[in-house]
Amino acid sequence: MSPRVAREEDFERLAKVAELYYLEDLNQRKIAELLGVSPQKVYRMLKRAREIGIVEIRIRRSGEVDAELSQSLAEHFDLQNAVVVRTYSGTPEGVVKAVAQAAASFLRDNLVPYTSVGVAYGRTLHSVLEYLPRLDLHGIRVVQMMGGYGGRRWKTVAIELVKEFASRLGGEPVYLFAPAFAKSPETRDAFLSEKEVQEVLRMAEEVDVALVGIGGMRRETSLLIETGNFEEQEIEELVRRGAVGAICGTFFNIDGEVIMCDLDKKRIAVDVKRIRERGSRVIGIAGGMEKKEAILGALRGKWLTDLVTDAQVGRWLLSTAKGK
Repeated sequence: MSPRVAREEDFERLAKVAELYYLEDLNQRKIAELLGVSPQKVYRMLKRAREIGIVEIRIRRSGEVDAELSQSLAEHFDLQNAVVVRTYSGTPEGVVKAVAQAAASFLRDNLVPYTSVGVAYGRTLHSVLEYLPRLDLHGIRVVQMMGGYGGRRWKTVAIELVKEFASRLGGEPVYLFAPAFAKSPETRDAFLSEKEVQEVLRMAEEVDVALVGIGGMRRETSLLIETGNFEEQEIEELVRRGAVGAICGTFFNIDGEVIMCDLDKKRIAVDVKRIRERGSRVIGIAGGMEKKEAILGALRGKWLTDLVTDAQVGRWLLSTAKGK
């Protein structure tokens, strides 16, 4: 047998082992039994197959932007920007991580000095801080757009979010010392009568950029619901009336139309729709198929100027919008 033929046979043998392992998902012991060799021999053959290029391993990382899908989404929903990231983990945590990373990069490239930025607490927004580098943006002001919600811990966390965003951006924090939902309309009126609260809400309404999460209507998709702001029957009633999501404590249906409810009489937060209508940017940061209807409602209702989401949601949004 010539050396050339021997090399070709070796190549085919290595390729066969690689196919069994990588494509047919057989373990090394099973392959060894099929070929009548030791598992150690199979290990060496797989290693050799990688070394000579029979096997090429490519890792597709979460967080890659799908430029074509991003452009299609922006054009269809008349957005200034859409950032759609590919995710491969398949877990809600993995989606949040990928969307948060993309949002951090987007903010880094789009925020400029001497602007005011509004934020409201949410899981994904909180995750953005893990990836947002420290920027030296002079004259930045970060305004809390909604009171704290849930127990004492969540009120503290909401303030910490504003503080940390201001620190990362190199700006000044402005806190809203009030609950997101007061215990009663009378308590809300008492808070709103305070000049400090009035001033913060005025500044929040006049921000240049608002960063918002988009909550769903289930406990696992909404920090507002999870932290015990509402009675179960209140949520059930909202869902019965068609609510699919909420932004800054305001609920809306699949077409983005606001659903008025008694909770509005207790809410202490800026009206994000008014921020949008006065020409400021409203950047929605949300992902996960469990939130797809909420995101669609926000887009249909023109709540957002920009959106950062994941590719699975992006494809669903386009498909649904086109009636497919």
